[in-house]
Amino acid sequence: MKWILFVLLFALSAFAAEVVDSSKAQPNIPLPRQTAYTGKGLSVGIGAGAYKPTEDCDCVGNWQGQLEYFYTPNITAGIDVRFLGGNLDSDVMIMYQRYRINLRVHKAFESLDLYLEPIFGLENTDISEFREQVKAHKSSIRQDGWFTPMFPVDTTDADSARGECEKMFSLDGFSLGIGAGAGYRLTELWGLTGSVLLEYNFSRAIQLTLTPGVALDLQRIWPWAKKNLRSTWLSLEFGTQRFFNRGVEEWAAFGFLGFQIGV
Repeated sequence: MKWILFVLLFALSAFAAEVVDSSKAQPNIPLPRQTAYTGKGLSVGIGAGAYKPTEDCDCVGNWQGQLEYFYTPNITAGIDVRFLGGNLDSDVMIMYQRYRINLRVHKAFESLDLYLEPIFGLENTDISEFREQVKAHKSSIRQDGWFTPMFPVDTTDADSARGECEKMFSLDGFSLGIGAGAGYRLTELWGLTGSVLLEYNFSRAIQLTLTPGVALDLQRIWPWAKKNLRSTWLSLEFGTQRFFNRGVEEWAAFGFLGFQIGV
């Protein structure tokens, strides 16, 4: 009886050691857009920040969410949603939405993950529609006699500035893109991320987006997350993007503070 009990205890201790070793060996590398490479499971990420289209445009709020699933250790599929909202200039308030689906092919190493991804996107807001509504409303007010300017107003410069702003939000309908990204676990606590994305929109627009970032592994300082989740990252991303065929010479800038969990 004692020998049987000894064998059972030895087997349980060996199994526990194997579980601990496997958990330590489980990959956990931060990736762009509030995602992480874990080799399996589901990744959920959210982020909030600001977007600055051009010098002539005001900053607007920026929110995004990302959901990604590991079909195999090397293939993931995901969907992300991005919202832009706020006062673009003195006349226009904008609510701008983009939806994208992606398929990532990963090549993972001990502390590094590289991926390529095709992207299919949909944009359902054209800011020019908002401007036409605002102009029509102001014209109606003037015609009704509610407002009569003392001096004629030259709107040429304002319209030009608005045109630059509009070009930064003019991806209309469907778009296709190809992207590449990487995540590197620099230390046990910190990681680096980076991505490049080139998109072609069917409104004949080409857009390039570059997004570097840094991430903090919360599992190293949050015992509950280490015990119950595959990954938990707090990330900070600063990106820039530009159109190449619409006469816009400026680079737009944006930043995100993000949170990611893997289950």
